[in-house]
Amino acid sequence: MIENKVVLKQLQKARCYKCGASLEHAEIVPITSSAIGWVGHAICPACKAESMITITQGGATGIMPVQSDLTGIEYKKFVGIRAVNNDDVLKLHQILKKESIWNLLGKKDKSSGKKRKA
Repeated sequence: MIENKVVLKQLQKARCYKCGASLEHAEIVPITSSAIGWVGHAICPACKAESMITITQGGATGIMPVQSDLTGIEYKKFVGIRAVNNDDVLKLHQILKKESIWNLLGKKDKSSGKKRKA
């Protein structure tokens, strides 16, 4: 795993792709970390531009702009999750042949105890 001090040092050097501000005090959500690299989601403290940051064990840093409505926490949630496959799609198709999606969503809302907004 890459040590936190290496990540912090590289964030001090990293600059926002949009405004050029330092990402040292950016809002950071670590996405994944391994022996060879670290990936995180950053929000620039100056202009609020979002980017994905990669840092390698050797100290190389990469910044890529993010154009998405996902939050850093959502990125972390979906990394490593199993992809939808053909069997999943066919199973959903079979379910929807028997019952409408609105009924299924209504059942889920009732079972979770949440009220739907009109």
